[in-house]
Amino acid sequence: MVHGNAINSYHKAQVYDEMDPKKLVLMLYEGAIKRIVLAREGILQANPKARGENLGKAIAIIAELNACLDENNKTPEINFLRGLYAAMMTELPKVSINEDIETLNRAEKYLAELKRIWVTTVMNKENQQNQKELTRPSNSTDNRYMKYPKISQAYQGGSIAI
Repeated sequence: MVHGNAINSYHKAQVYDEMDPKKLVLMLYEGAIKRIVLAREGILQANPKARGENLGKAIAIIAELNACLDENNKTPEINFLRGLYAAMMTELPKVSINEDIETLNRAEKYLAELKRIWVTTVMNKENQQNQKELTRPSNSTDNRYMKYPKISQAYQGGSIAI
């Protein structure tokens, strides 16, 4: 039975390795928001186990989002994200002790807004590019249709930059 679980875990990891990095970032935002909501429910239901487990997972996801940022990118936007993620990773662990729901609400609000920005800028841009690729003439000699599809600035050299 253990062998079967190991194989299933391996196959799941392979799926994530082959997944589009932009979709993975979206999944990270969704997962962090979900875990913050569950941590808040743990506080409201006086369930320290649910609170702690979900806070820990939310913090780990935010740490992963932070690690995905391209370290060579020093733009103000990326620096802002680094600071925001660092602030969340500093403040969220305190919720385990003080059960401050406002901190959870604030983190959820920030993550929801970042997810919205990600979807409207990166994901919609990609969908629009894919639509252009599908509608281009197949036998055209026009050079503007000979370009390679643009690679989003979100993925550079194996790391994700927002």
